[in-house]
Amino acid sequence: MRKFRRPLVVLSRCIEHDHCRYDGSMIPSPFVRQFSDYADFITVCPEVEMGLGVPRPPIHITMKKGEFRLFQPETGRDLTEEMNSFITSFLDSLDKVDGFILKNKSPSCGIRNVKVYMGAGKRPGSHGVGFFGRAVMERFPHLPLEDEGRLRNLQIREDFLIKLYLVRDFRAVRDLGDLIEFHTSNKLLLMSYSPEGQRTLGRIIADQKDHDNTLKRYSETLCSVIKDPLKPERIINSLLHAFGHFSSELNGREKSYFLESVEGYRKGIMPLLVPLSILRSWVVRFGDEYLEGQTLFEPYPRELVPVTLIV
Repeated sequence: MRKFRRPLVVLSRCIEHDHCRYDGSMIPSPFVRQFSDYADFITVCPEVEMGLGVPRPPIHITMKKGEFRLFQPETGRDLTEEMNSFITSFLDSLDKVDGFILKNKSPSCGIRNVKVYMGAGKRPGSHGVGFFGRAVMERFPHLPLEDEGRLRNLQIREDFLIKLYLVRDFRAVRDLGDLIEFHTSNKLLLMSYSPEGQRTLGRIIADQKDHDNTLKRYSETLCSVIKDPLKPERIINSLLHAFGHFSSELNGREKSYFLESVEGYRKGIMPLLVPLSILRSWVVRFGDEYLEGQTLFEPYPRELVPVTLIV
């Protein structure tokens, strides 16, 4: 069984931690509740920490003269500068962090589908991004970032967890020996993001000339390779690549069962962990030492996928 390092995740405090929403409520999230056993959190509520109370009149993002402003309609306060000041101070204080889980549709933390009001009108005219959420995306574009609403989607959750634990493992790299071990064990996973990117990372290691420059080049390239979400078809290519190691040893029913699980993953009705678990059983059965060390077969703690979905 793989031993996982605990990622450090910035979490909106209103999710499972504090009754700090504008109406004094707290957002339940079974996933975040369970995830607390496998990760460490830095909780934040930008609205409270910039000085607003609980409960409090709601705040809105408003477009005014071509600029996004943060208003509290009931009081008429423009809170833009206070919010931006807090955001800069908070993000500057972060040393090492591996990812973010933020409140969905929030004018402060939202990362998509946040209501934007036009002028003093009471109806939203469009959708945008929260002030804090936007700053996180700009400051940490390579880190995994999701909202608690989207994490209810199985494929989105798995994509988030895969990237999060990959980023956490890379944070532990200290020297060229660590880097070689990281790249070797993550070869198939990196191939799932980008076959060409994986080869480029391999060439950086092969072409190593000095310690600091190699780590810097690898880090910059890795951020580029994993920036975009994993695409199921690319993961499936890696699954089939691994499947090729055993296909001549399997009977027809075993092959069909595996390919059916891959198709279920492709359709989004089955977690990635199912075909991965099948492959891992064959890794053990046939004693494939190369595949044995690949993180692709256990990219995140399996307990974080509901047991009822593993069939």
